[in-house]
Amino acid sequence: MAELQLPIRILLKGPSNISWMSYPGGPRTDFTFARALEAGLLDAGRAVVMQTNSVPSELAKQTLRTWEAEVMGFSPDVIVLTYGQYESVHLFLPRWLERHANSNKARPGFVRERYRRYVLRPVWIFLARQQSRLDRSPIARWTKSARPRRTVRDIARFVDNVQQVGSPLVIIFEVLPPARRYQSWFPGMEARIAEYNRIAAEYVRELDKPNVRFFRVTELVEEYADGDLEIAIPDGFHWTPYMHQVIGTELTRDVISWADTQEHLKVSGTDQ
Repeated sequence: MAELQLPIRILLKGPSNISWMSYPGGPRTDFTFARALEAGLLDAGRAVVMQTNSVPSELAKQTLRTWEAEVMGFSPDVIVLTYGQYESVHLFLPRWLERHANSNKARPGFVRERYRRYVLRPVWIFLARQQSRLDRSPIARWTKSARPRRTVRDIARFVDNVQQVGSPLVIIFEVLPPARRYQSWFPGMEARIAEYNRIAAEYVRELDKPNVRFFRVTELVEEYADGDLEIAIPDGFHWTPYMHQVIGTELTRDVISWADTQEHLKVSGTDQ
């Protein structure tokens, strides 16, 4: 009887940049990179069990509240993290208000719909404009490092925690700056993202663990989208179906390369 192959267990966590795309509403063959990774591994003959936990506007600090339930029982071989983008968006507007104003869970109803149209939406736009003005001031420049540093500290604590569960491969995504349509609304976002990327890459470099890696997406944008954010993330934040596929393909290579070094995941014929 042929020997059964132990599946690679993969957990992907992050905000909507995992689960959404520019633009939504396409065919079922428009795979997010999580699904493209699953398809790539299966196509390569590797068994896989996927778990994708993606909530719009989720913050890195929330991983510390849920990691036990998500990681300890599932015991993933690979964990992919895509935080740092949402933390860089707003200068002072709170997450709860942004989620309330742009909720995907709003219920229909005469009063509810008019509240959202005539009260909530105007208030949100007014506050967003005030934030945009303040985000161009010296105050924003003075505070640009605070939130990125907190975000990386939260990710670092998560990484420390999950090392206790069999030392999985942890892939931390680089974050792209916003495309043109959001640069005027969030003028300080690009600087905060650049700072996050610098601190996150430095953290991975100083940690110096072969199973904790920084996944550079700018190189993929350069190669497959001519370095143009309007092609890679045309809605300002989310990947196109094509770029999701590109990322999934690249992740497939990385995961297989790592899995081939793990005794429990090696397949027949793999070099020892």
